[in-house]
Amino acid sequence: MQETIYTLDRTHTAEEWRNLEKRGLVDEYVRDPLTYTDEENWREFRDSAGRELDFLRSYRDDEIREQAGELEVDFDGGGEQAAPDPSIPVPLSERTSARSSALSALDRLRAGDIRTRRARIHSSLFPRGGIDRTIPQWVILMAVEAWIPADEVKEAYRSLQHPLLAEQRPPKTTERAFQVAKFVWEQRQFYGTRPSWKVLTKRWNDLPWSASFEWAKPFKNWQAFRMSFERGKRATPPQYVASDDQMIELIRSSRPEEALEAWMASLRE
Repeated sequence: MQETIYTLDRTHTAEEWRNLEKRGLVDEYVRDPLTYTDEENWREFRDSAGRELDFLRSYRDDEIREQAGELEVDFDGGGEQAAPDPSIPVPLSERTSARSSALSALDRLRAGDIRTRRARIHSSLFPRGGIDRTIPQWVILMAVEAWIPADEVKEAYRSLQHPLLAEQRPPKTTERAFQVAKFVWEQRQFYGTRPSWKVLTKRWNDLPWSASFEWAKPFKNWQAFRMSFERGKRATPPQYVASDDQMIELIRSSRPEEALEAWMASLRE
Protein backbone atom coordinates (compact mmCIF):
# COMPACT_ATOMS: atom_id res chain seq x y z
CA MET A 1 0.00 0.00 0.00
CA GLN A 2 2.55 2.56 1.06
CA GLU A 3 4.60 1.93 -2.02
CA THR A 4 1.56 2.85 -4.12
CA ILE A 5 0.97 6.21 -2.49
CA TYR A 6 4.65 7.10 -2.66
CA THR A 7 4.52 6.73 -6.44
CA LEU A 8 2.22 9.76 -6.29
CA ASP A 9 5.17 11.82 -5.03
CA ARG A 10 3.33 12.33 -1.76
CA THR A 11 4.20 11.31 1.78
CA HIS A 12 1.42 10.48 4.19
CA THR A 13 0.67 9.44 7.74
CA ALA A 14 -1.08 6.20 8.65
CA GLU A 15 -4.16 8.27 9.56
CA GLU A 16 -4.21 9.91 6.15
CA TRP A 17 -3.94 6.56 4.39
CA ARG A 18 -6.84 5.21 6.47
CA ASN A 19 -8.87 8.25 5.38
CA LEU A 20 -8.20 7.43 1.72
CA GLU A 21 -9.34 3.87 2.36
CA LYS A 22 -12.53 5.05 4.11
CA ARG A 23 -13.38 7.26 1.13
CA GLY A 24 -13.10 4.23 -1.15
CA LEU A 25 -10.38 5.72 -3.34
CA VAL A 26 -8.10 2.72 -3.12
CA ASP A 27 -10.73 0.00 -2.93
CA GLU A 28 -10.77 -0.70 -6.65
CA TYR A 29 -6.98 -0.64 -6.84
CA VAL A 30 -6.66 -3.17 -4.03
CA ARG A 31 -9.17 -5.51 -5.63
CA ASP A 32 -7.90 -5.23 -9.19
CA PRO A 33 -4.60 -3.37 -9.68
CA LEU A 34 -4.56 -4.37 -13.36
CA THR A 35 -7.27 -1.72 -13.90
CA TYR A 36 -4.62 0.92 -13.36
CA THR A 37 -2.43 -0.21 -16.20
CA ASP A 38 -4.63 2.22 -18.12
CA GLU A 39 -2.81 5.57 -17.92
CA GLU A 40 -5.98 7.64 -17.62
CA ASN A 41 -7.30 5.55 -14.72
CA TRP A 42 -3.98 5.66 -12.88
CA ARG A 43 -3.67 9.42 -13.36
CA GLU A 44 -7.19 9.92 -11.98
CA PHE A 45 -6.40 7.75 -8.94
CA ARG A 46 -3.19 9.69 -8.35
CA ASP A 47 -4.90 13.08 -8.70
CA SER A 48 -7.89 12.06 -6.57
CA ALA A 49 -5.61 10.80 -3.80
CA GLY A 50 -3.62 14.03 -3.95
CA ARG A 51 -6.76 16.19 -3.73
CA GLU A 52 -8.07 14.20 -0.78
CA LEU A 53 -4.77 14.57 1.07
CA ASP A 54 -4.75 18.32 0.40
CA PHE A 55 -8.33 18.62 1.66
CA LEU A 56 -7.64 16.56 4.77
CA ARG A 57 -4.57 18.60 5.66
CA SER A 58 -6.34 21.89 4.98
CA TYR A 59 -9.25 20.81 7.19
CA ARG A 60 -6.86 19.81 9.97
CA ASP A 61 -5.00 23.13 9.74
CA ASP A 62 -8.28 25.08 9.85
CA GLU A 63 -9.41 23.09 12.88
CA ILE A 64 -6.18 23.90 14.71
CA ARG A 65 -6.46 27.60 13.79
CA GLU A 66 -10.10 27.72 14.85
CA GLN A 67 -9.30 26.19 18.24
CA ALA A 68 -6.57 28.80 18.64
CA GLY A 69 -9.04 31.59 17.80
CA GLU A 70 -7.24 32.51 14.61
CA LEU A 71 -9.85 31.44 12.05
CA GLU A 72 -12.95 33.40 11.14
CA VAL A 73 -15.99 31.20 10.64
CA ASP A 74 -18.26 32.28 7.78
CA PHE A 75 -21.46 30.78 9.20
CA ASP A 76 -23.12 31.42 12.52
CA GLY A 77 -23.91 28.74 15.08
CA GLY A 78 -27.27 28.03 13.48
CA GLY A 79 -25.62 26.88 10.28
CA GLU A 80 -27.27 29.61 8.22
CA GLN A 81 -25.57 31.54 5.46
CA ALA A 82 -26.47 34.98 4.23
CA ALA A 83 -26.97 35.35 0.51
CA PRO A 84 -23.86 36.76 -1.19
CA ASP A 85 -23.98 40.43 -2.05
CA PRO A 86 -24.56 40.76 -5.83
CA SER A 87 -23.37 44.38 -5.81
CA ILE A 88 -19.70 43.40 -6.07
CA PRO A 89 -17.67 46.18 -7.72
CA VAL A 90 -17.16 45.40 -11.39
CA PRO A 91 -13.46 45.46 -12.36
CA LEU A 92 -13.34 47.77 -15.38
CA SER A 93 -10.08 48.89 -16.92
CA GLU A 94 -9.02 52.54 -16.65
CA ARG A 95 -9.72 53.02 -20.35
CA THR A 96 -13.24 51.53 -20.10
CA SER A 97 -13.97 53.52 -16.93
CA ALA A 98 -12.86 56.71 -18.68
CA ARG A 99 -15.05 55.94 -21.66
CA SER A 100 -17.99 55.24 -19.33
CA SER A 101 -17.52 58.60 -17.62
CA ALA A 102 -17.32 60.37 -20.97
CA LEU A 103 -20.46 58.58 -22.13
CA SER A 104 -22.30 59.73 -19.00
CA ALA A 105 -21.21 63.32 -19.67
CA LEU A 106 -22.52 63.03 -23.22
CA ASP A 107 -25.84 61.64 -21.94
CA ARG A 108 -26.22 64.58 -19.56
CA LEU A 109 -25.42 67.00 -22.35
CA ARG A 110 -28.05 65.43 -24.63
CA ALA A 111 -30.76 64.68 -22.06
CA GLY A 112 -30.28 67.38 -19.46
CA ASP A 113 -30.31 66.96 -15.69
CA ILE A 114 -31.75 63.45 -15.46
CA ARG A 115 -30.54 60.28 -13.80
CA THR A 116 -28.02 58.86 -16.24
CA ARG A 117 -25.57 57.13 -13.87
CA ARG A 118 -26.59 53.72 -15.07
CA ALA A 119 -24.47 50.70 -14.31
CA ARG A 120 -22.68 49.58 -17.46
CA ILE A 121 -22.70 46.03 -16.08
CA HIS A 122 -25.69 45.35 -13.83
CA SER A 123 -25.79 42.01 -12.02
CA SER A 124 -27.91 40.03 -9.64
CA LEU A 125 -27.88 36.49 -8.30
CA PHE A 126 -30.30 34.13 -6.61
CA PRO A 127 -30.52 30.43 -5.69
CA ARG A 128 -32.93 27.99 -7.30
CA GLY A 129 -33.79 24.28 -7.24
CA GLY A 130 -33.19 22.20 -4.13
CA ILE A 131 -36.69 22.05 -2.72
CA ASP A 132 -37.86 20.05 -5.77
CA ARG A 133 -35.05 17.52 -5.08
CA THR A 134 -32.90 18.84 -7.92
CA ILE A 135 -29.40 20.02 -7.05
CA PRO A 136 -29.54 23.60 -5.68
CA GLN A 137 -27.78 26.10 -7.90
CA TRP A 138 -26.68 29.71 -7.86
CA VAL A 139 -27.90 31.70 -10.88
CA ILE A 140 -26.05 34.83 -12.00
CA LEU A 141 -27.86 37.48 -14.02
CA MET A 142 -25.85 40.04 -15.94
CA ALA A 143 -27.01 42.90 -18.14
CA VAL A 144 -24.13 44.38 -20.11
CA GLU A 145 -24.08 47.36 -22.43
CA ALA A 146 -22.92 45.96 -25.76
CA TRP A 147 -19.90 48.25 -26.13
CA ILE A 148 -18.14 46.84 -23.04
CA PRO A 149 -15.11 44.74 -24.15
CA ALA A 150 -15.76 41.01 -23.92
CA ASP A 151 -12.64 40.38 -21.81
CA GLU A 152 -13.90 42.76 -19.15
CA VAL A 153 -17.32 41.08 -19.11
CA LYS A 154 -15.46 37.83 -18.50
CA GLU A 155 -13.61 39.34 -15.53
CA ALA A 156 -16.83 40.81 -14.16
CA TYR A 157 -18.46 37.38 -14.28
CA ARG A 158 -15.48 35.86 -12.51
CA SER A 159 -15.74 38.43 -9.71
CA LEU A 160 -19.35 37.33 -9.13
CA GLN A 161 -18.62 33.62 -9.50
CA HIS A 162 -15.51 33.48 -7.31
CA PRO A 163 -17.12 33.86 -3.83
CA LEU A 164 -19.74 31.22 -4.66
CA LEU A 165 -17.48 28.34 -5.68
CA ALA A 166 -15.72 26.03 -3.25
CA GLU A 167 -13.46 24.76 -6.04
CA GLN A 168 -11.76 27.58 -7.91
CA ARG A 169 -9.81 25.14 -10.07
CA PRO A 170 -11.82 21.93 -10.36
CA PRO A 171 -10.13 18.91 -11.93
CA LYS A 172 -10.24 18.73 -15.73
CA THR A 173 -12.64 15.83 -16.03
CA THR A 174 -12.96 14.46 -19.55
CA GLU A 175 -16.08 14.52 -21.70
CA ARG A 176 -15.97 10.70 -21.65
CA ALA A 177 -16.39 10.57 -17.85
CA PHE A 178 -19.40 12.90 -17.98
CA GLN A 179 -20.97 10.88 -20.79
CA VAL A 180 -20.49 7.66 -18.81
CA ALA A 181 -22.09 9.20 -15.71
CA LYS A 182 -25.04 10.37 -17.82
CA PHE A 183 -25.38 6.89 -19.36
CA VAL A 184 -25.38 5.13 -15.97
CA TRP A 185 -27.90 7.53 -14.42
CA GLU A 186 -30.23 7.22 -17.42
CA GLN A 187 -30.02 3.42 -17.25
CA ARG A 188 -30.81 3.52 -13.54
CA GLN A 189 -33.80 5.80 -14.11
CA PHE A 190 -35.15 3.66 -16.95
CA TYR A 191 -34.83 0.31 -15.17
CA GLY A 192 -35.60 1.57 -11.66
CA THR A 193 -32.33 0.14 -10.37
CA ARG A 194 -28.74 0.15 -11.52
CA PRO A 195 -27.83 -2.85 -13.70
CA SER A 196 -24.57 -4.61 -12.86
CA TRP A 197 -21.34 -2.97 -13.97
CA LYS A 198 -20.69 -5.82 -16.39
CA VAL A 199 -24.11 -5.34 -18.01
CA LEU A 200 -23.65 -1.58 -18.17
CA THR A 201 -20.23 -1.97 -19.77
CA LYS A 202 -21.62 -4.34 -22.42
CA ARG A 203 -24.45 -1.94 -23.21
CA TRP A 204 -21.99 0.91 -23.51
CA ASN A 205 -19.66 -1.08 -25.74
CA ASP A 206 -22.63 -2.02 -27.96
CA LEU A 207 -23.66 1.59 -28.56
CA PRO A 208 -24.23 2.09 -32.31
CA TRP A 209 -22.20 5.31 -32.40
CA SER A 210 -19.15 3.90 -30.60
CA ALA A 211 -17.02 4.36 -33.71
CA SER A 212 -18.24 7.92 -34.34
CA PHE A 213 -17.06 9.67 -31.16
CA GLU A 214 -13.83 9.39 -29.23
CA TRP A 215 -15.66 9.46 -25.91
CA ALA A 216 -17.89 6.52 -26.97
CA LYS A 217 -15.09 4.03 -27.62
CA PRO A 218 -15.50 0.64 -25.86
CA PHE A 219 -13.98 -0.07 -22.45
CA LYS A 220 -11.52 -2.92 -21.93
CA ASN A 221 -13.29 -4.15 -18.79
CA TRP A 222 -16.05 -3.21 -16.38
CA GLN A 223 -13.57 -1.95 -13.79
CA ALA A 224 -12.32 0.74 -16.17
CA PHE A 225 -15.93 1.65 -17.00
CA ARG A 226 -16.79 1.99 -13.33
CA MET A 227 -13.72 4.11 -12.67
CA SER A 228 -14.77 6.47 -15.49
CA PHE A 229 -18.23 6.69 -13.94
CA GLU A 230 -16.77 7.56 -10.53
CA ARG A 231 -14.80 10.39 -12.13
CA GLY A 232 -17.92 11.78 -13.77
CA LYS A 233 -20.01 11.26 -10.64
CA ARG A 234 -17.60 13.28 -8.50
CA ALA A 235 -17.17 16.09 -11.02
CA THR A 236 -20.77 16.61 -12.13
CA PRO A 237 -22.38 18.40 -9.12
CA PRO A 238 -21.07 21.96 -8.68
CA GLN A 239 -19.14 22.51 -5.45
CA TYR A 240 -20.42 25.68 -3.78
CA VAL A 241 -19.19 27.33 -0.58
CA ALA A 242 -22.68 26.89 0.84
CA SER A 243 -23.79 23.34 1.57
CA ASP A 244 -26.92 21.90 -0.06
CA ASP A 245 -28.85 22.37 3.20
CA GLN A 246 -27.77 26.01 3.44
CA MET A 247 -28.69 26.57 -0.21
CA ILE A 248 -32.14 25.05 0.31
CA GLU A 249 -32.77 27.32 3.29
CA LEU A 250 -31.82 30.32 1.16
CA ILE A 251 -34.13 29.12 -1.60
CA ARG A 252 -37.04 28.73 0.83
CA SER A 253 -36.54 32.20 2.26
CA SER A 254 -35.76 34.00 -1.02
CA ARG A 255 -38.15 35.68 -3.44
CA PRO A 256 -36.56 35.18 -6.85
CA GLU A 257 -39.52 36.80 -8.64
CA GLU A 258 -39.05 39.97 -6.60
CA ALA A 259 -35.30 39.96 -7.18
CA LEU A 260 -35.84 39.50 -10.92
CA GLU A 261 -38.44 42.27 -11.05
CA ALA A 262 -36.12 44.66 -9.18
CA TRP A 263 -33.33 43.75 -11.58
CA MET A 264 -35.55 44.40 -14.57
CA ALA A 265 -36.83 47.67 -13.09
CA SER A 266 -33.30 49.02 -12.87
CA LEU A 267 -32.84 48.31 -16.59
CA ARG A 268 -35.94 50.32 -17.47
CA GLU A 269 -34.53 53.49 -15.94
